[in-house]
Amino acid sequence: MKKILLLASSLLFISLWVASCSDTETYAELVDHEKSSITKWINKSPYVDFGHIAARDEDWVDWTADSVLTDSLHPSQIGIQLGQWYRISEGDFKRLYFCIRSFGNDGLDSLRENGIEPTAEQYREAMRNQKKFYAGKNVLVRYDSLFLLSDFDYNDLDENSKGDNLDPNSFLICYNWNKSYYSSSYYSYYYGTGSNYECTSGGLAFPIRFLWEGGQASIICPFSLAESSFASYYYTLYYGLITYKKPTYLPQ
Repeated sequence: MKKILLLASSLLFISLWVASCSDTETYAELVDHEKSSITKWINKSPYVDFGHIAARDEDWVDWTADSVLTDSLHPSQIGIQLGQWYRISEGDFKRLYFCIRSFGNDGLDSLRENGIEPTAEQYREAMRNQKKFYAGKNVLVRYDSLFLLSDFDYNDLDENSKGDNLDPNSFLICYNWNKSYYSSSYYSYYYGTGSNYECTSGGLAFPIRFLWEGGQASIICPFSLAESSFASYYYTLYYGLITYKKPTYLPQ
């Protein structure tokens, strides 16, 4: 019997990191350190230009979820712009930064590529034919890069550990949609020669409310929204490009 690995590939490099916080630090101090790390990353990141970051509060989070999931409005119709960075300033997702890179297979790419604004009927058609990830559906998450912000060396980029979970024998699963959060759980599953598995958090799953199959996003994930293996060390993480898909080898 193939042994199921208990650690996902994206966690292998985490063993090289040493927790920088002491047992005597208060939560408020940890948050202050995190804010400093995020500010430095935004100002000095060698990989991304954040541009103008739009601040949004808890009411906006609730309103966008209601608009997309209850009122069936396309994310573009409520102001979600591709390539725009957003910062959540209040509520359960406080200190989360996210950017939608692609809505995924909503059927409107050909119009976008030609600079054509979809009509109201085309938006409605996209929502009728939506392949959204909610109502208890499993979502496969892949990311091409993962960096720890608190220990990032801006002077010698080669010294930084870069993680990903692109190994086809590993998978990261989000599931069980509700309007405010994605709950998470561990999966173990036989696949090929054996699979790695992980559980995710609300931070990594947050963009899914705006996405179709194949949608992509980037995020800065605060430790309060990180998966438990990261959160226990108060790690703040940058995910470079995350792709969300329906898994073909897990039950829906």
